[in-house]
Amino acid sequence: MLVRIAQLFEDGRPLPRHRAITAQPVHVGNLSLTEDYDQEFRRRMSYANLRQMLTGAEVLPRLHDAVVRWIGDKCMTISGFELDPHTRECSVQSWYVQLIDDQDDR
Repeated sequence: MLVRIAQLFEDGRPLPRHRAITAQPVHVGNLSLTEDYDQEFRRRMSYANLRQMLTGAEVLPRLHDAVVRWIGDKCMTISGFELDPHTRECSVQSWYVQLIDDQDDR
């Protein structure tokens, strides 16, 4: 699913209201939601991934325990947490997602 995404948290803290309201989706790619067993957490987890269309490389760190919180007209909010691979720290994150139609500009 081709989408645009705006992150709603920065360093684990919500964006200030004036920035969150005007947040423009700046990341574009293919969104997928999956569920799999996570060895590190020793349980099943849901993941949200945003990958580049051509290379398949991750555009954003994937969301662990991803949950769709809201769905509206071609938009949704997905929440979860990011895991820093170097420090192993977790921080909360939410994505504001806009579906890109074939007729939309990219």
